[in-house]
Amino acid sequence: MDFIIFKTNFYNNYNGIEDKSLNIYDKFYQEKKLNNPEIYNFQDYNNYCYGYAPLKSGIVNLSKIEFKKDNSKLLKNALVVWVYEKDLKYYIVGWYKNASVYNFLQRKLSYPSVGRDLYFNVKAKSKDCYLLPIENRTFNIEIPFENENYFYISNKNDSLYDNITNFINTYNKEFINIIISKEINKTIENPPNNPKLLYKRGNIYLYNESNFLEALKYFNTALMFKNEISKEELTDIYYSKALCLQFLNNFENSLIYFEKVINNINYDLNIIKNMIYLNIYTKNYNKAITYCDKILENEKKTKENSIFLNEIECLKLECFINLEEYNLAKKLAINIKENTQSKELATYCENILKEIYK
Repeated sequence: MDFIIFKTNFYNNYNGIEDKSLNIYDKFYQEKKLNNPEIYNFQDYNNYCYGYAPLKSGIVNLSKIEFKKDNSKLLKNALVVWVYEKDLKYYIVGWYKNASVYNFLQRKLSYPSVGRDLYFNVKAKSKDCYLLPIENRTFNIEIPFENENYFYISNKNDSLYDNITNFINTYNKEFINIIISKEINKTIENPPNNPKLLYKRGNIYLYNESNFLEALKYFNTALMFKNEISKEELTDIYYSKALCLQFLNNFENSLIYFEKVINNINYDLNIIKNMIYLNIYTKNYNKAITYCDKILENEKKTKENSIFLNEIECLKLECFINLEEYNLAKKLAINIKENTQSKELATYCENILKEIYK
């Protein structure tokens, strides 16, 4: 197995800004302003962790690795170890197993209200990522970093590999990174047989405290008594649970509960628009097209909303491109370009058409 060691700065949880006094919107603003992807290195983001190494050049030189194909751009199934420096020693913070390491910094932009922009050098499934508690970050090693970029790459024949894997394999204490999939169905102990009260308390954790995991416990418990509440109340619980999951960046499960909401109420413009973004982000393009059509069928075109509806058509266009449905994409792009009042959208469609005709 190949392995790589990255130097990182020290943070408690690597799960975003650690100021608990901030609500979700203030936290999002502060994190965007800070623009430091490193603080998310152990955040479960839709079942993956995206690791950012603060490399000056942004490049991970994988030239020491023998690839099966000369044009490989990434290192697969690697062990990635994160260390921080203290008193001229390097201490292990945590590690990723079965990780992919990229030659160049990767970027994936988010959609409105859907997570955050991703900047990363490393990607691994969150279930394969392990963050040590602060008190257990005591194992230090000497690392012959070759340059100021602070990464070291080698393979299992390296003595460092034996030292590190021996620590990893014998470590039998807890880890502090949260795997969302293991948490999202938990309930509270000894609940009152009162789903309305449970829902109310859940909303306090959701809206007042931004404690989404705790809120989920109350919503999950309320759903245990769903036969005792009205369809409208059940829909409200589904909606609150969907929001929690979205704020936790667990988009596939969030969509499941948004769909339960739409199944009960049939149409809500803001919810469906959000579901389009979620579906595109998670590459469910056909589903996104269905919801684009739902808006286009339900919203009567007026002077005031025409550009908004063109934007929805452009989202549909994006789905066609991703599905490689180029004839449908071409037809839609021409229609938007010829009829939109937005110069920006017309230019966007013109550029799409140039790409299609290449």
